[in-house]
Amino acid sequence: MRIQFEIKEQLSDIIEEILNSEKWSTIVKNEIEGRKQVVIRDPSYNSEASVEIYQKEINIRTAWSSYTYRIFMMGDRVWCEYNGAYRGLLEQRLLPTITPKESLLDSEVDSSLYGHEKKTLREYAEDNVKLKKFRRENFNEAHNGMATFDHPKRVYDEFIKEDYVVPSSQEKKD
Repeated sequence: MRIQFEIKEQLSDIIEEILNSEKWSTIVKNEIEGRKQVVIRDPSYNSEASVEIYQKEINIRTAWSSYTYRIFMMGDRVWCEYNGAYRGLLEQRLLPTITPKESLLDSEVDSSLYGHEKKTLREYAEDNVKLKKFRRENFNEAHNGMATFDHPKRVYDEFIKEDYVVPSSQEKKD
């Protein structure tokens, strides 16, 4: 699945968080001609993510699942493009603060499930619930709706909150 959405944070703030977060250790691998390669590690979970920082773009690749986040400037706005599984969207521990400006449910999703047809994340989530139900009923899977090939985290698709904006960590402090 690929999805793009505008975010509230500034690129410079995200870079600062990547390089100086208390949530993980940061190792600068190399710095050449406008590109900084960084690894961020969470020793508690023995996990890491690779980060490439450019002047107007940041690329993050998760180590376990190889999901990617591309945070980039388009005009004077900051956008995020996620490529990965539906269940992984914004769920990684090693991820800087990324706050969608608007509800993601109306954002268009590119997915191999739909070929060249565009669907919204809302439709994708609904189809995902139907697929889980189908697998549960037809492949004798556990009643929790998880197949052995599902992402290990349980996602409660039925409880997606519409029109709810999660306050940023800065807003919570005020």
